[in-house]
Amino acid sequence: MRKWHRGAVGLLLALVAFPSQAQVPAKVRQEETAREAYQRVADIFHAMGVQAGAVVADVGAGGGFLTVRLARAVAPGGRVIAVDTDTRVVERLRTRVQQEGLTNVEVVQGAEDDPHLTPDSLDAAVIVNAYHEMRAHEAMLRRLRRALKPKGRLVIVEPLTEKRRHESRDVLFRMHEITLPFVEQDARDAGFRIARAEDPFTERGSDIMWLLVAVPDLLALPTAEGNLDSESSSRSSASRPTASDDEASLASPDLRIPFVRFKQLREQGEIAVIDVRSEEEYESGHIPGATWISLEKIGEHVEGLRKFGKPIATYCS
Repeated sequence: MRKWHRGAVGLLLALVAFPSQAQVPAKVRQEETAREAYQRVADIFHAMGVQAGAVVADVGAGGGFLTVRLARAVAPGGRVIAVDTDTRVVERLRTRVQQEGLTNVEVVQGAEDDPHLTPDSLDAAVIVNAYHEMRAHEAMLRRLRRALKPKGRLVIVEPLTEKRRHESRDVLFRMHEITLPFVEQDARDAGFRIARAEDPFTERGSDIMWLLVAVPDLLALPTAEGNLDSESSSRSSASRPTASDDEASLASPDLRIPFVRFKQLREQGEIAVIDVRSEEEYESGHIPGATWISLEKIGEHVEGLRKFGKPIATYCS
């Protein structure tokens, strides 16, 4: 018995002295190495825009597979917030982070409808093989949108059995799966626009994984949580761009936005402002920084408008 205790103490001292060598079992490391390849982790990180100094969240972090890899990818200077709702999982994750010697990871216990993330703090967030379990997905996505910086990205990756592609959402929930179209609509409803969708993203026999990249729709009407007056009205209108690999398109329909939202976006430099009144009205006074293009001729300037590289807001009074 004493020998057993001595061995245990010796192991503990080894972990304290050499935290980076702490032993996640060799079998687990082998499985994770294989998983890194078939789940295309490098491509997931590329979709997130991961780089040194970035602040990212791993939502539904589980055993820390992505967390530990993200921690190394954002070093030096970056941080990872690893979120899970299960108390036991959170404790195991904290242990692994300590054993891996990672000093740039914060482990957070979230709630089913709230990841407990600071607003406007994240360059990217990722959810891998966890979104299908989120019953309160609407609230979760809204809060993730709040946590992202204006140019932040949300990446969701989910497994799917090919034969279940056309099942109802309730059936998929019972099978612990979700299809891409459901999540695309969830994201739009929560104030995101779709930057990229890849289905399949990975394939292993009859099992696939799809990938979604969503970015905050800066022209979406704010929710009550946004502390903005959604009842305020404005005669400003804006083209809501769609995106493909982050390139904006001007083909989407117009959307009126509240004046308070228009003002906020203009002050943050997130929109280009076009004055579509007559030249005389423009010369007599206009919003600072606004470009004049008469309403009658705006169709002739579509290519020029694309060069702004951001959503376009127009006003006529």
